[in-house]
Amino acid sequence: MAADPTLSSRRAAIALVALCLTSALGVAVAGYLALFSRALELGTRQFQNDRASELAQTGLEEALWALNQGDWSSSGPAGNTAWSSAGAARTVTLDYGDLGHGATGQVRLTVDGWASTGPAWPTIAVEATLTLNTGRIVTRRLTATTGPAPLFGNAIASAEGSVSFSAGGTVDSWNSDPDNDPATAAVPYANTGAAANHAAVIAGRDNGTHGVVLTQATIRGYVATFGQPVSYSVSASPPARVLGPSTPAAVNVDTSRLGRSAFVPVAPVFTVVPPPTSGPAYGGLIGTTLALVNALLGAPPDVEVYRTSGDLTIAGIPLLSPNLTVDRPLKIIVAGNLTITGAGKITINPGASLQLFVEGDCTIGGNGIDNRNPDPASCAIFCTDSSTTDSLRFATGADFRGVVYCEHKPIEVRENATFYGALLSRQRVAFTGSATAPVLHYDLALRSRRFSHVTTPYVLRTITES
Repeated sequence: MAADPTLSSRRAAIALVALCLTSALGVAVAGYLALFSRALELGTRQFQNDRASELAQTGLEEALWALNQGDWSSSGPAGNTAWSSAGAARTVTLDYGDLGHGATGQVRLTVDGWASTGPAWPTIAVEATLTLNTGRIVTRRLTATTGPAPLFGNAIASAEGSVSFSAGGTVDSWNSDPDNDPATAAVPYANTGAAANHAAVIAGRDNGTHGVVLTQATIRGYVATFGQPVSYSVSASPPARVLGPSTPAAVNVDTSRLGRSAFVPVAPVFTVVPPPTSGPAYGGLIGTTLALVNALLGAPPDVEVYRTSGDLTIAGIPLLSPNLTVDRPLKIIVAGNLTITGAGKITINPGASLQLFVEGDCTIGGNGIDNRNPDPASCAIFCTDSSTTDSLRFATGADFRGVVYCEHKPIEVRENATFYGALLSRQRVAFTGSATAPVLHYDLALRSRRFSHVTTPYVLRTITES
């Protein structure tokens, strides 16, 4: 019986279709496998690139640690690798051994200008090399500039205690140096429309329950508490407010501005080292306010550091406890207590500056300190007393244009004064007593100001990958 030609044709067609489908499927599977292999290769390469970047970041941390600690013999994963010196630079090569999957790591570090005292600060160069088990080498290079951390990076800060307002108050900010050039004239707060500036940071750590107690204060900026909650009232009149430039009018506390990080010192880092006196004639011990004033009147202009042998009381009493006028850069070390009381006043004339290093108690009362320069950095009070019970007290309603740093003492503001500058203490900073509506205008220029008698750690300013 003869074969059916139609059936044979159908079988041939089916076989051809199956062959085409199989070929198409094979092409698709091959393409998928190629794509998967390529994706795996790219993913693995990106993973290794990320590992090399992490190794470079580790190198930056090693260099910054050595720079801040002044320890050039304990680097590397085992903490026993020493750096070598070559002129103004220090270099080291750190081996990280097996990093997993057969890869090994090595970091070469160079810190140039490690002993610099400014204005050019150290730079860090990092070359991180990751060697894979395939022989492929991945390299990452970073260059970083450094600079001293700001002493007054916040408007009001407590390193170990809290910041608290007993009632109302207002904190905002302005920039006295908008062109970032200290040589140009400082811009006064009144000339900047500063009420719209919202960059002030209030930073407190812990009072046992809260880091910052706002009560009814208004903060135009941020509040940082390092994990502790912020205490504030929104039912009082007026309510507490934490505001940004775009915070809706109906919102009192912008929660996006709570808990933001802020730079606050730790105990071993920020140490005040008073300067030596300038000379035997006028830089030696001076016992009374009158003697100090007389010495300043007759002092040559190159003598700028004085030290009292005991208390310094300025009460505005002629021939006994006269007022003090500063007409040039001046530094006074008070070996005892500093008290401004009665009709007493310190006046800092335009172009002059004053740094006070107080080894005992400090009370700014009377007519306070009249700083006639718009730059708050031209008046600085450093309290070095180790007591944590007594406080530096502002007992006057007179304006204060300057900065205050208490190494150990708390800071208490007891009157409704207006401050232009910043307040920093290791202990609490409290607005109490009659300070029901104090005002503090924080100067953003303080974030780039360095005070030569206070050591702050280096921080990274810029990082560039090459």
